[in-house]
Amino acid sequence: MDVLMKWLVAVLFVSLLGGKPVEVSGQSLRWTALEHLQDSLRAQTRPLMVFIHTDWCKYCQMQQKTTFRDPELVGLLNQKFYCLTLNAEEQKALKFLGRTYESGSSGNFHSLARMLGLENGKLLFPTTVFYFPDSNAFKRFQGLQHADDLVLEIQ
Repeated sequence: MDVLMKWLVAVLFVSLLGGKPVEVSGQSLRWTALEHLQDSLRAQTRPLMVFIHTDWCKYCQMQQKTTFRDPELVGLLNQKFYCLTLNAEEQKALKFLGRTYESGSSGNFHSLARMLGLENGKLLFPTTVFYFPDSNAFKRFQGLQHADDLVLEIQ
């Protein structure tokens, strides 16, 4: 009878959850697709966070796996920002805030990545950019960023 009771409780629990796995680690960062950004901004104006990366960059991968999984940072970003990810080696034209940016020629990075990420003539990976449309201001952080540092910048 004890085994039957445990089985019934387990079945009831799973059916109440709709058969979906429960995420224990907390919420994840909501990324906005670049092609949906204009619609999102029309619905509600918010600052932007753009994460510029490449597929081969180990520090980019570290920032994605650690920094962008910090519960406090994820909560603030999801609440206050539209978050975009930009592969600097993207091979197609991209529209951003009403302008079209072309992909880079071989060996060059995408023109949108250069426009947003260049600092002192250099584009380093990863680069995290905050854009505030109300004041047209940019804050750019090159290199691996830690969650605590970004939280201080955006609170």
